Amino acid sequence: MTKQFTNHELTEKFYALQLLFELEARRQVDSPLVYQQGQGNILLALGQTDGQSQRALSQALNISAPSITEFVTKLVLKGYVRREKSPADKRVSLVFLTSAGRESLRAMQQTELGGWDYLKADQQTQFGELMDQLIHGLGQKYQAKTDADLLSTLQSKVVDDAK
Repeated sequence: MTKQFTNHELTEKFYALQLLFELEARRQVDSPLVYQQGQGNILLALGQTDGQSQRALSQALNISAPSITEFVTKLVLKGYVRREKSPADKRVSLVFLTSAGRESLRAMQQTELGGWDYLKADQQTQFGELMDQLIHGLGQKYQAKTDADLLSTLQSKVVDDAK
């Protein structure tokens, strides 16, 4: 017989898992930007399609435009990306990986949190699909600008706390 968990129990399990993954990430020597969600996700997106506009990155990653601007600026200062004006529209900035950014991306892709090893491949797929469902549902619930602004602030705080 399968145990039914209460919402409170599920929430407690979620937070415990989040803390354990955070601990594992911090224990990694020279943990790469992948653990700084916004910046790491930008590098991953540029690794797939280099030269994207900040607007395209914002839409693809579901991160607010001000947060994308902040993350890209931090990546520029670290030497991982560079901005160039679009030849087609000078008002648009395109973001490109630098050689240091490509190296950081390689390091990110080689460094993985081992906690996922406790799940079989099909369980990882199922868990990923369940997380997508939760993210989509909660994303639909919190679409107001005030919610987006608060989420952006929370994401920035997570990144700042990881430093």
